[in-house]
Amino acid sequence: MDLGFGGEHVVRWESGWTVALEFSGGFEVRIETAFVVRSAGSERHVTPGDDVELADLDGAVVSEAVGDDSGGLRIVFQDGTQLLAAADPGFEAWTLAGPDGLKVVSEPGGGLAVWSAAS
Repeated sequence: MDLGFGGEHVVRWESGWTVALEFSGGFEVRIETAFVVRSAGSERHVTPGDDVELADLDGAVVSEAVGDDSGGLRIVFQDGTQLLAAADPGFEAWTLAGPDGLKVVSEPGGGLAVWSAAS
């Protein structure tokens, strides 16, 4: 599923028990499980709650943002960097909030739940 924020850029990020990425256009992704950031031949494993540093994503423009049928998340940035999060068997791995009441949730065990003003 196209998550609808291709072309938007990272406005800010914050880290605590979750990692939140705020994008232009009124979109926010909140990740609650371990995920991977791949860029220029490197792979960084990120766990919310640990000491997280994502300054390299500041201002990065999204080429593609997809939630797949298994509940996974893939955000590809224009420089080729990818953020990848898999579904979690026990809890909601990630959520997307967007304009007009859009909400997409990676369900425990896989799959996506989608709400919007249009639904």
